Amino acid sequence: MEFAEASERNGAFYVPAFVVKVGGQALTQDLAIGVSQVEVDLMLGGAGRFSFTVVETYDLERRAFLSGYGQSVLELLRFGAAVEIHLGYGDHSALIRMIRGVITEISTSFAESGTPELSVAGYDNMFPMTLGKRSQSWANVSDSDVVNLLAREHNLSTRVEPTTEKHAQIEQNQESDIEFVKKLAARNHYEFFIDPPSGSLSFGPPKDRQAGVVSLRWGESLLNFKPEANLAAQVSSVEVYGWDPQSKKPIVGKAVAGEESGSEGTRTSGGAALQTATGKGAVLQLRQPVFTEAEARRRAEAVLNDHAKRFLTGEAESIGLPDLLPDRNVAIGNLGEPFSKTYYIQQTTHKIDGNGYRTRFKVKETSL
Repeated sequence: MEFAEASERNGAFYVPAFVVKVGGQALTQDLAIGVSQVEVDLMLGGAGRFSFTVVETYDLERRAFLSGYGQSVLELLRFGAAVEIHLGYGDHSALIRMIRGVITEISTSFAESGTPELSVAGYDNMFPMTLGKRSQSWANVSDSDVVNLLAREHNLSTRVEPTTEKHAQIEQNQESDIEFVKKLAARNHYEFFIDPPSGSLSFGPPKDRQAGVVSLRWGESLLNFKPEANLAAQVSSVEVYGWDPQSKKPIVGKAVAGEESGSEGTRTSGGAALQTATGKGAVLQLRQPVFTEAEARRRAEAVLNDHAKRFLTGEAESIGLPDLLPDRNVAIGNLGEPFSKTYYIQQTTHKIDGNGYRTRFKVKETSL
């Protein structure tokens, strides 16, 4: 999508707007509770986080935080209260839901001058998966089967893409559920996160081959961009070794530079750049509990991709764009070669305050 089209869809970026709902009620519109700023931080492989500031609610006579209708604000903003935050421009009915979650933090400050404000923060509905550690096992299941079972325990709807391999046993060993799912995602080269529009737990291959959701140009819609290419974590090939107890023979799976997910044929991957720079590259050999050659190769590809995505990283800031979300791509231009290209988004932070609406985002790429 070209930036002009994004501008048309977002009311020419006039009048940034937000709605914060707690328990289904909009704080400002329904309860006359002032909110001065809102921030939503979304990322791959972790729980999304939100924060907002409640202002002009402290009653000096009654020594209490009260809504415009005299209700106790702290009773409403209790721990575990359900929160929805919508961001965008113009009409509140057209705003995009960016996060659904629960309140986990409340703070304030009684300063020498001025009236106290409330800082409220929390996480999306993946929050319960971050708590505690446990050990359990499953027999004759795939990784995607286990993710669906864990999501069901936490009352999460899912958008899970099936993994191919059935495992005789999968074990969770003294790990939180989110740590465990992250491990399952890594060995399949999958990404997982709560998808903001649907609110579902997404678990599947990265969408790093799609077109950019919007085109940004430095000096226009892109305010700043800081890319960094680094060979330090790169490998030119990965070899995964296992053992077949029935045939008594080794199992080997290999992946080599050039096979990375999202790589562009006209550009150089980190593994290939390493090969050119050193004259021989680097081979990463791993011994893992794999039982077929296909499984060994998939593990090798996953490890290669994990290293490859650390080759080109970057941080950027643009005017506020609700379309910029994790597991999407953004086209960045007006930088010249080689940095004008499409980038895969791993994290976005959307913030509306007195200075307007800005979006900061982080990207990771396999080639330059």
